[in-house]
Amino acid sequence: MKYLKYLVLLLLLVPFNVNAANICNASRHNALKAKAYKIDLSYELKFDEEHNPYFEITVMNMTDELMLKFAGVTYKASETGMFVLDDKLEGGNTYKFNFYGGYGNVCVEQFVYSKSIKLPKYNIYSEREECIEYEDFPLCNKWYPKEIGSDNDFLEALEIYKDSLVDNKPVDLDKDDSTFFEKVIDFYLNHIILTLPLTIIIVGGFIYLIIKKIVNKKKRVKINKEEFKL
Repeated sequence: MKYLKYLVLLLLLVPFNVNAANICNASRHNALKAKAYKIDLSYELKFDEEHNPYFEITVMNMTDELMLKFAGVTYKASETGMFVLDDKLEGGNTYKFNFYGGYGNVCVEQFVYSKSIKLPKYNIYSEREECIEYEDFPLCNKWYPKEIGSDNDFLEALEIYKDSLVDNKPVDLDKDDSTFFEKVIDFYLNHIILTLPLTIIIVGGFIYLIIKKIVNKKKRVKINKEEFKL
């Protein structure tokens, strides 16, 4: 009878141990997170057949215990721990990469860690011949972050820059020449969620005052007519 009790206890413990080994507990999850933290992301500027710029992303140091999901594609680790993403990414944007437990471990497809990378914006105007002579011209910067509207905008800005070199005066090409009224309009449009309710309240109050004034005026006219009749 004594041995029978031990046997029953052993049978009860075995399934528990087996199930415990298949649970993605905090310890296993943290271990995967530590490995995901060591993953490196790098980017390289490339050009397509039409010379349009894009960036190629390389993932390094990812083990087979992890996988990456990005833009609807699942990436497994390679033998070298390094691979290149299929997507051609546009510069000037920030991209987020989510890592999950890989196939073959108990935390499979469970979110583990995310990393973000900000890609610079490539300035195609930096390739112009004018930039050979005026390489310090801000719009000739390879990674100029703002939009350059057209060739005319570039050439006009270049002429201003040339004049500043003659006059030996610095030029601020990013200077905001908007009028006060334009700045107010821009602020209103950029903060429409906050300004619209305030506008409704102010306009509503103004209309209320006008209506109230008209009603009071009619009342006074009516009273005056009644007094006149008396």
